[in-house]
Amino acid sequence: MLDVPVVIPLTLLALGVGVLGCLVRPRWDVAVLTGLLSAVWSRVNGPVEGRVLHTFSYSRGFTEADVLSVLALLVVGSALLRCALRGARRSPGGSGRGATPAGAHQGP
Repeated sequence: MLDVPVVIPLTLLALGVGVLGCLVRPRWDVAVLTGLLSAVWSRVNGPVEGRVLHTFSYSRGFTEADVLSVLALLVVGSALLRCALRGARRSPGGSGRGATPAGAHQGP
C-alpha cells in the first residue's frame, strides 16, 4: 500500500489534471474519472484538511480541503452537461448513430 504522504499529492495532481481536462475538452469518461477522484480526495485529505467551515457533529465537519471536492464535482457536472448537449446536437432527430445525412446513399 502507498504511504499517505505519496497518496495526497498524487491524488491532488490527478484531480487537477482531470478538472483541467473537463474544462478544456469535456468527455464523459474523463468527467466520470474526475468525479471518482473527487470522492477519493474527500477520503484521503485528512492530514491537509485545514479549518473546519461547518460542523455536522462532534467528529464530522466540512473543511477547507472539502471545498476542492465540491468544486471538482461542479466542473464534472458541467462537463457531463456539455457532453450531453453536444451529443444531442450531433444526432439529427435524436436518433443517434443510426441516422444518415440527407442525400446520402444508403447502399443496396
